[in-house]
Amino acid sequence: MVAGISEVLFGTLADGRVIKKYRLRNAAGAEATFTNLGAAWIGFSCAKDEPSLVLGCDTLATLIAQRAYLGSTLGRFANRIGQGRFPLQGTAVQLDINLPPHHIHGGDQGFSGQVWDSRIGLTDATQPSLIFSHHSADGTAGYPGNVEVQVSITLTADNRVRFEYKAQTDRATILNLSNHAYFNLNGRLSGSLAEHEFQIHASQFLESDEASLPTGAIVDVVDTVLDLQQWTAIYDDLTRLSDDRLRRASGFDHCFCFTDDQNLKPMASARSTQTGRVLTCSSTLPGLQFYSGNFLGGTLFDQADCYQQHGAFCFEPGYWPDAPNQPHFPNCSFDEHKGYQAIIEYAFTETDGGPES
Repeated sequence: MVAGISEVLFGTLADGRVIKKYRLRNAAGAEATFTNLGAAWIGFSCAKDEPSLVLGCDTLATLIAQRAYLGSTLGRFANRIGQGRFPLQGTAVQLDINLPPHHIHGGDQGFSGQVWDSRIGLTDATQPSLIFSHHSADGTAGYPGNVEVQVSITLTADNRVRFEYKAQTDRATILNLSNHAYFNLNGRLSGSLAEHEFQIHASQFLESDEASLPTGAIVDVVDTVLDLQQWTAIYDDLTRLSDDRLRRASGFDHCFCFTDDQNLKPMASARSTQTGRVLTCSSTLPGLQFYSGNFLGGTLFDQADCYQQHGAFCFEPGYWPDAPNQPHFPNCSFDEHKGYQAIIEYAFTETDGGPES
């Protein structure tokens, strides 16, 4: 099989703008599917006839209607900002409120709802590549500065999906870009995270309140339900929600802390004890939001069928939530002299045999 990339019409918006789907294929037969609406990742299969391990929508209408950010590129600021307000160079900035009374994922004008420009090609004649770009005007959702954003996506020969983010602004602002892909390693319609195990290579996480906003405390994972440093099954914890931290968030929705060294490092892995599929997430970013699909239930993927609560998970690398209001968190401010760069990579492999001891 030859590596390649195809472009097809997905549909047309009411204002006439064309929405396309792009399918990247490597020589091994893996396929990754994206759309220019939200620069979203809406499908991945390891072979042509296998089910997708990434959740998407079968129609443009359901993709537009869903509110789960399925596969979307998040920005300008992924995750939450308390009260939608933060200080920047001595001035208070007020953002749109779209999760009252807070701001999440860039607001109602966030990157997830934009139609991105796109171009396709082959890297070194073997790696399909897809580049999305977007201009975010000064004042959009309250954010200062004009920002030019580019997301370069490649599918490698060994089943790695690599996102390279670049952004440049003409004045001081904040930026935090991430991907909100949902995964189920038994197939997107499997409906639960049973037969999944997780490992997150972090010794600390951010304590959060009832609104899932950081309190500012950085807590050791040891002796908490968030200690996932060894392979751990979480399905029973999701079913019972007996732990206060999980009950407040209706499951896992927590930021794990990493060193802000800009080095590409493995952050987390998931594996299916049913299929042997393994997903490893690596990034240059200092945080990883682990989300167990707590509010995924009822999200339609076609005109009649919907995904279930806790039916998938997200590994979302990024800066820490509410970072602009927490001086001891990694700095997410940028200006005309300092551009934004980050890498997020998802590697799909297989394990031999059953779970490790």
